[in-house]
Amino acid sequence: MLAEAASRSGFIPWVIDLFADQDTLRLSERVFRVDTLDAPFLRKIIADFKSRHPCSPVVYGSGLEHYPKALELITRECELVGNDIKSARQLQQKKRFFELLDHLEIDYPRVAFTKPMKAEQWLIKPQTGEGGLGIRLFRNGMPTQGNMYWQKYIEGTAGSALFLADGKNIRIIGFHTQWCENQNADQPFLFAGVINRCPLSAEQADIIHSWIAAIVRAIPLKGLNTLDFIIQGERIYVLEVNPRPSASMQLYDADLFGAHLNACRGILDNTNFTRHQVCAYRIVYADRNITIPDDFSWPKACRDLPIAGSIIRKGQPICSIIARDINVRSVHRQLNKIRQIIIQSFN
Repeated sequence: MLAEAASRSGFIPWVIDLFADQDTLRLSERVFRVDTLDAPFLRKIIADFKSRHPCSPVVYGSGLEHYPKALELITRECELVGNDIKSARQLQQKKRFFELLDHLEIDYPRVAFTKPMKAEQWLIKPQTGEGGLGIRLFRNGMPTQGNMYWQKYIEGTAGSALFLADGKNIRIIGFHTQWCENQNADQPFLFAGVINRCPLSAEQADIIHSWIAAIVRAIPLKGLNTLDFIIQGERIYVLEVNPRPSASMQLYDADLFGAHLNACRGILDNTNFTRHQVCAYRIVYADRNITIPDDFSWPKACRDLPIAGSIIRKGQPICSIIARDINVRSVHRQLNKIRQIIIQSFN
C-alpha cells in the first residue's frame, strides 16, 4: 500500500516488508523481506539507504510502532515522517490512553486491567495488537498474558475516521465502515475490509471531529492517522487511535502520501479528498494451506499479490481486493464474487 502511494506521489521507494509481494517488487527500487525488525539488520539497510539517498524521508506503516527500538533507530538516523515513539507510546499504553479519554470526556466501552469476576460480554485484547489480531471473547479459565486488557463487548457498527494532523490542527479525510473475517473462528475480530460509507448522522460526525481535535491537542499527532469507533444507535464509542497511514487511504485517488508528508512537516493539505463513488477494500484469507502456482491468473481487482511458490497458511492473507461501483450493494457483490473465484481456484 505505501509503496504504491509513494510511487503515485513521484517517489521510487525502498521497502522493508514482511511479504515482499509482486506489487511491492514492481513499484520499488529495492525491497528487503524480513521476518523480524532486528536492529543490526536495520542498521545496515539504513546505512546503505543514507549513502544512496541522504535527504530522503522514511515513512512507516502497520507494525513498526510496536518495535520501539527500531523506531528509535530510524528516528536517530533518518528524517522520520510520521508519529514519533513518544506519541505512539501514549496511544499504546492503554491505561494512559483511556485515562486521557476520561479527562477529555470521550465515550469508550468500559475497560479493565485486571481479570473481571464474571466473563459475560467481555473481550480480551492485546495492548499492542493491530487489525483485530488476538481479540477474543473472554471465557473463564482462558489463559492471559501481561500485555492484555479487557473491554466490554458492544454490539454495533464498526467504523473509522481517517484524518490528517499537523501536531495541532486536524482535517478529516473521510468516515468508513469496517468489517471482520467472520469465517475465522480462531480470530473472530480479524480485520477483513473497509468501505468509504458510514451510517453516521451529521451530529455524530461533528462529535467525532471534536473528539479527534481534542486528542490531537493532547497528543501532537502528525500525518495520516485513524480513529476506530463503534456506533450503537445514537451512541458512539471510541476504540483506539492508530498513529499511522491505514488501509482506508486506498479508498481515495488523491495524493494522500504527499498530504501525509506535508502534514508531518506542518502543512495541512487543502485538496478535496471526497470520493463520490463507492469504494471498498477487502483482504482474502486462506481457508486452508495453499501454494501459489507459477501460472496463476489473478483477477484484475486484486492487489498485494504473493510471488509464485509462496506458501500461504490457513488464516493468512492471500491477497486483497479493491472494488468500485455506484452503490454499496454492488461493491459488496463484486468483493464476494472475486473472493469466491480466488478461493475456488485453490480447491
